[in-house]
Amino acid sequence: MLKYKIATVFLTLTSGLMMAQVDSLKMNFDLRTRGELDNGVKTLIPKGKSAETTVISRARMGVDYYYKSLEVFVSAQDVRTWGETNSTAAKNQNFTLNEAWASYQFSDRFAAKLGRQILSYDNERLIGALDWAMQGRSFDALKGILRINKKNKIEAVVTYNNDDNDTNDLPEKEIYAVADGGEITKSFQIIHYQYTGNKKLQLSAIVMNNVLQNPSGTHYDMLTMGINAKKYFERFGFFGSAYYQTGKNTLAQRKSAYQFSINSDFLIHPKFNVIAGTEWLSGNSFDTGSGRNNAFSPLYGTNHVFNGFMDYFYSGTSYFNSFGLNDYYLKSNLKINSDSSLQTNIHAFTSNGKLGFNASGNSYSSYLGSELDLVFTQKLGKLITANLGHSLMFAGESMKFLKNVPDPKKLQTWTWISLKIAPNFRLK
Repeated sequence: MLKYKIATVFLTLTSGLMMAQVDSLKMNFDLRTRGELDNGVKTLIPKGKSAETTVISRARMGVDYYYKSLEVFVSAQDVRTWGETNSTAAKNQNFTLNEAWASYQFSDRFAAKLGRQILSYDNERLIGALDWAMQGRSFDALKGILRINKKNKIEAVVTYNNDDNDTNDLPEKEIYAVADGGEITKSFQIIHYQYTGNKKLQLSAIVMNNVLQNPSGTHYDMLTMGINAKKYFERFGFFGSAYYQTGKNTLAQRKSAYQFSINSDFLIHPKFNVIAGTEWLSGNSFDTGSGRNNAFSPLYGTNHVFNGFMDYFYSGTSYFNSFGLNDYYLKSNLKINSDSSLQTNIHAFTSNGKLGFNASGNSYSSYLGSELDLVFTQKLGKLITANLGHSLMFAGESMKFLKNVPDPKKLQTWTWISLKIAPNFRLK
């Protein structure tokens, strides 16, 4: 029944657009299914607990319409865990609107984009599409795009969040759905500058101001400023980023936090490259005062990409506003042939802030653990991609304290297999 409803909506929209004077009309599909065997994802599994098997899927469909200077895009999706909806269910709570926006090109240099849209900047450390998660991430926003010239571009974004209940107009009763990164956001504003130079040089700067709401109804400003740099030579590449957060967070704590990363990419062979690097995200210590917060928040970043695929930190966890993280990593990618590749990542994690003392009066070690991630990718023609992944977490003693699991299994593992089918085509 659901499939017929979805098809009806899109066919109605498509036929309506086709009857108009259409310059271009495109459709795309994103069908993906992922099965996971969880034996220690995001937190340590205690002894005696069995691994859990889960299958999740996404069915996303998009229509992209162009007419002269106007572009309209609508994308709807059904995201579900297999078995969560009864086979005879009369209602479906999994169907959502992922994107619905209109963009207008006022001139060769300036355009504006209005509606629900994906916001993605730089390497998605601060804000990104979160495409690993089946539901993804999108915002209700207004964005302006100014292309100064071929090498320089500036974008400005503003959001405003509220509920639709007139009886909740008092500030302390307002309800906002945007509460990522441990912060309740009333509004955020972004200014992003990007420079693309010759010989694979990229520089960018971003400023994000978050207007956050305390449970009492008081609003505070938290400002995040960052820079990114990327440069590739013939057989060597470099990337670095630095961010600083200041102001006050949702809990009215005075914020002073930083992020720093640097890595080098070595092309050992046309089919094999190695990346060595580190990332530091500042954190609180056990003795940090209650009115201060030194923990850097990646807010709306695609955190799954950065600090290990098992997502022990930041991604879907309560690690925000915690002890911070130092991540030392070595990554490699081997192209077996034109259709298959093997990715291998090794991480060593330490806490950025001091963890305190154990029951014996000894300081907890800053070492948290090490992780090994393996991902095999196989393309099956132009439209289908299959992945097989396996990860292992070798947790240190301090990880037990951090995750509050005193007697975990000796080895934490995670195995997954996914299939993605992504056709796209032009209707006119």
